[in-house]
Amino acid sequence: MGLLAFLAFAGLAAGQDAVPIAPGTTHRQLFRPEGPWVINIVESELAQPLLELHSVLGGGEKVGRSPLLEMLGTRASNGRVPVAGVNGDFFAMTGGNYTTVPLGFHVDNGELVTLPDPSRSVFSRLADGSAQIGVFKVNPWLMGPNDLLYPISAVNRPPEHGELALFTAKFGKQTRVYRPVTHFVLSGLSGPVKPGGEVTGRIAAMAVTEQTEIPAEGAVLAANGVAGYALRGLKVGDEVRIRTLMSPQVGEVRLAIGGGPRLVRDGRISVENRGERFAASFASRRHPRTGLGLRDGTLVLVTVDGRQPGYSDGMTLPEFAQLFVDLGCKEAMNLDGGGSTTMVVRNQVVNSPSDGAPRRVANGLGLFSTAPPTGEAVRIAIEPAEATVLSGGKLPLVVRGLDEYYNPVPLDPRQVRWDSGGLGAIDEQGNFVAASVSLPTAGMIIARHGSMMASTVVCVVPAPTRVSLTPGRVTLAPTATQQFAVRAQDADNRPIQVPPERVVWRCEPAESGATISPQGLLKAPPHQAELVVRASIAGVSGEARVLVGVVTSVILDFERPGEWGFASVPSGLAGEVSVVADPLKKGNRCLRLKYDLSQGGGTRAAEAVLNLALPETRTISLRVMGDGQGCWLRARVRDGGDRSFPVDLAPRVDWSRQWRTVSAWLPEDAIPPFMLESVYLTEYHADRKPVGEIHLDDIGADATAVQAASPPGAGASASQEEKGL
Repeated sequence: MGLLAFLAFAGLAAGQDAVPIAPGTTHRQLFRPEGPWVINIVESELAQPLLELHSVLGGGEKVGRSPLLEMLGTRASNGRVPVAGVNGDFFAMTGGNYTTVPLGFHVDNGELVTLPDPSRSVFSRLADGSAQIGVFKVNPWLMGPNDLLYPISAVNRPPEHGELALFTAKFGKQTRVYRPVTHFVLSGLSGPVKPGGEVTGRIAAMAVTEQTEIPAEGAVLAANGVAGYALRGLKVGDEVRIRTLMSPQVGEVRLAIGGGPRLVRDGRISVENRGERFAASFASRRHPRTGLGLRDGTLVLVTVDGRQPGYSDGMTLPEFAQLFVDLGCKEAMNLDGGGSTTMVVRNQVVNSPSDGAPRRVANGLGLFSTAPPTGEAVRIAIEPAEATVLSGGKLPLVVRGLDEYYNPVPLDPRQVRWDSGGLGAIDEQGNFVAASVSLPTAGMIIARHGSMMASTVVCVVPAPTRVSLTPGRVTLAPTATQQFAVRAQDADNRPIQVPPERVVWRCEPAESGATISPQGLLKAPPHQAELVVRASIAGVSGEARVLVGVVTSVILDFERPGEWGFASVPSGLAGEVSVVADPLKKGNRCLRLKYDLSQGGGTRAAEAVLNLALPETRTISLRVMGDGQGCWLRARVRDGGDRSFPVDLAPRVDWSRQWRTVSAWLPEDAIPPFMLESVYLTEYHADRKPVGEIHLDDIGADATAVQAASPPGAGASASQEEKGL
């Protein structure tokens, strides 16, 4: 079934099965086996007078990073209740003082927090209530005595050489730049700095320093290099103005949040990653995604879970754009995704973040209800709104009272009357126990409270269609432990409620000495082993592969001379590889990879070219001393079928000045013999400009014997134990 046909079948276009969560606002969750995909959708009428839409910051009233649920809670008040929200713009995962700052445009209640990237899409809402997706140029200028006119190049970001930066109270209590620059403290600002506005203030103090206190009712100008020289005529007591010019002049911007790229233009798919300086791989690979669309006055917020094989793979940007088109959106754009993808509905995270828990992010977009609670229930709702249950399984059902504005109203569960529809039995606490069935059986469970009635659709199945384990493949040290999680899905990829006692765990081979608890906690044996962990539910099994203590054969330790080179993508980037003394251990040698990925805006990579023959192996490993710059660490392996493929070693090199062992499985369909062509760092975020160096050592594999034939420099190596590591 195609995407459009499925959406029509699921009633997506007509809004069927959507659950109201606030006036003019609904939420629905879709499970699609084709991806597989798990999709969450919130739709909200922007003209609804009892709703407010806000861009929210990770630090509450200032920049910071926090989980979305916490972020929405900081904006709540007695008259404002969070209804729904999604994570927002990209931000730097590493970078010292500025990991809390959104990379693109952010306007909060009309106040300018960060400047836009003039090539990237922005969602904005104006004072007249209209909303749009577009690109902006915002140029602040400093104006002062003697016809002083100087451009402000950054807002709440450090000034580069020759630049003037503005720090407002939204940044925090003090500026933080990387070298002493000239600071001008402004007091008595006539108002907040706005895009397309002008404010006045007076110079209250001047100093050359790396940080300066930011007045609560003022701001600080930080002038680097020639900017300080250009402003040399300013003195304490001078009045200055900050005028902000915006193009296009659309009106008063009350809210703005950046991201990109655009996905839909005028109702047609228009994935504009190239024009917005996103790499082709960012668009073509499946990732968890967050995005928003506009449809005839309705805001559509969407998340797609990913990086969870068997449950949800994530989408390419063209697939994501098609989803918005089929939702009827005329305009749509992408937001930050990956591990940041999060959707909150009524104080609950409703998606499955790929990191295993919601990430701390820099900003988000939140819907808030201002409807006053009446305290009188006019309707009830059952949670969950739909479910699939294993035959004989238990499903807790909760009945919620809702007032006319969908605010919760407490109910006495003893007054709820249940009708199980012949699907099973329900006790006084609302626990549904499914009947025994031989074929999938669907029906409705009905709850009544007084004159109010609600229903939920339940499908009882004799067995799951698919069972999967997380993680699917793992390497462990002897006697180490690993907790596995099990997921069960039906034929439509909907999750199945399975009681823990219905899961049968086993570890093979039984004589390995490994143990696994009834809750899925594996304890590895004290020796080298290859294990298969299986979880069975009603005769359907999923498995995970485990290697214990086998990455011990060091193939290359860089103690002998060899020929290793440097390469970059694109070619010509600065960098080098060289064998150097271990910075942390006297007498040990390692390979240093120096790199400069600050040039260009697309995908950039710096490679240590090794061309190292590998034994017949399933995994590779190496020790890495990181630099904390957050680059993606990968390796490139060529197999006996002359196929070259990347393997992921670490999603971010976020550790520094310490050695860490990283490992990766080779693809199951790879054909020996293998060649480790290179180990490389890559960066595909255009706004990240990392420069640094990492050290590599002790490249190893899980082979029981090391091949005698190796390239120059890869001769007999000392074991890790012999090197005292």
